[in-house]
Amino acid sequence: MLASAPTKIVVTGPFGAGKTTFVSTLSQDPVVSTERAVSDATATVKTSTTVAMDHGGVHVEPPAGAPWPARRVGLFGTPGQQRFAFMWEMLARDMDGYVVLVDASRGESVTQARGIVSAFAGLAPYVPRLVLVSRWSDPAGSRADLAAALGTPVQSLMRCDPRDRGDATAALHVLLDGMWALSERRKHETP
Repeated sequence: MLASAPTKIVVTGPFGAGKTTFVSTLSQDPVVSTERAVSDATATVKTSTTVAMDHGGVHVEPPAGAPWPARRVGLFGTPGQQRFAFMWEMLARDMDGYVVLVDASRGESVTQARGIVSAFAGLAPYVPRLVLVSRWSDPAGSRADLAAALGTPVQSLMRCDPRDRGDATAALHVLLDGMWALSERRKHETP
């Protein structure tokens, strides 16, 4: 008997937003990473960057009351620097859902994330997404402003520290809930 294909989740966002960390936090498999030393002015933010992708995998058990079954999830982290953006389209192929990570404490990260949200919406307009925001000091008071700055609906924003397994798992569950709901809706719309 053949096992079903893993659910493909792409993890994207600007340079330094925590994509590699998010994949590493969730992955139960050894993470394949293409991190390389930074050789330009971005070294003031961090010393390494993803140049192709990060890949990990996790078996996800549904939380109590979730409508979706246990599944295998493949996590694919994209590069965040614009010069490696050609990888976005390749990694987005056949994805089931995606998350955009953004560091709300850095204005440049928010600006770059807006472009990435727009790019991925163009690549996959009907694929569920979640925008995960770290270092967000006032989620209640700034939610509408941040959503507007990112060009995304307010309900797609979720606070998440990519270093925290509980936060990352909760975000993955929310995305899987959305993917399941969309799948069910499409079943009922198909003649």
